[in-house]
Amino acid sequence: MFSELAYKNVRRSMKDYLIYFLTLSFGVCLFYMFNSIDAQAAMMKLTAAQANYMQTLAKSIDYISVFISVILGFLVVYANGFLIKRRKKELGLYLTLGMDKSRLARLLMLETLFIGLFALAVGLVAGIFAAQGFSVVTAHMFTLRASTSSSPVRRSKRRCSTSASSFLSSWSSTASPFRASSSSIF
Repeated sequence: MFSELAYKNVRRSMKDYLIYFLTLSFGVCLFYMFNSIDAQAAMMKLTAAQANYMQTLAKSIDYISVFISVILGFLVVYANGFLIKRRKKELGLYLTLGMDKSRLARLLMLETLFIGLFALAVGLVAGIFAAQGFSVVTAHMFTLRASTSSSPVRRSKRRCSTSASSFLSSWSSTASPFRASSSSIF
């Protein structure tokens, strides 16, 4: 029953959640594309100097990925606060009707979990396709031909798990600020 209420709230507030969904999907897609740059060296025939450049780039990408995941975490916190403020009257009505704050926080967490998991799936699929397009652009920059010897899906399993775990850790780190912001509004 509780998950049904969360699902109905998401469907009813689709206009509000659309911005949240698109932002999260775009963030996951961008994060996936960013982390797939180092895999492009595996599908291109590089000279020794270009391969050394790609290795240096891959090492720096690992450090920058942490920064991007922190920014994505702040984005999730901001979007959650925005949604809570936008639905202030509806949430106040739940409290007036007798729902306690912990159940309301759990309801909001379920709603954002539904949207977040769907955005994660859509963002990863979009990221896989966008990364393939990005690899073609990169190949043209290096004036190389992309080889088709290995499957892009096989190479992308690690990037999917990296992007998903980074997204989920960013999303789950918002649990305490999310609960604090919902109690400070009421």
